[in-house]
Amino acid sequence: MKHLKKLNFVVLPLAIWAITVIYVLLNKFIGTFTQNMEPSPVFLTILVLIFNLGLQLLIICASTIYAVKKLDLTLKRVVISLPILYLLFGLFSPPSIYLFVFTDKWSFFSVQHPAMPSWKASIFITVQYGIVMLIITLIACRKKCASDQK
Repeated sequence: MKHLKKLNFVVLPLAIWAITVIYVLLNKFIGTFTQNMEPSPVFLTILVLIFNLGLQLLIICASTIYAVKKLDLTLKRVVISLPILYLLFGLFSPPSIYLFVFTDKWSFFSVQHPAMPSWKASIFITVQYGIVMLIITLIACRKKCASDQK
């Protein structure tokens, strides 16, 4: 555990990236079976988007809170971990939706749009995840400091 505390700025982005990639791959695998479901496509799409958003926020928040409380992660180390998160998503991020960024190809009124380039998708994903990580770290650090003073 002592070694993890020293490398907490590497452990957090690695954990978030690994859990997110596994989730996205499982989501794609399950999505191939549920493509031809009968409920209204609009209702199903909204439900899937809300579920996806909530689950990804849960992955980021739970990982960050654990890192702050158990691994003594600080705000500076979260900022240091963001380039690592960018590199990890740049290396491998399956086309999917990440919070509010859709990185796969799509079409609208018969106009085909290609998938987002990997470097661009990585920037957008890292910015979104970084904002959530920073906010959660600020809240968790304040609560941790308040409980330590009591």
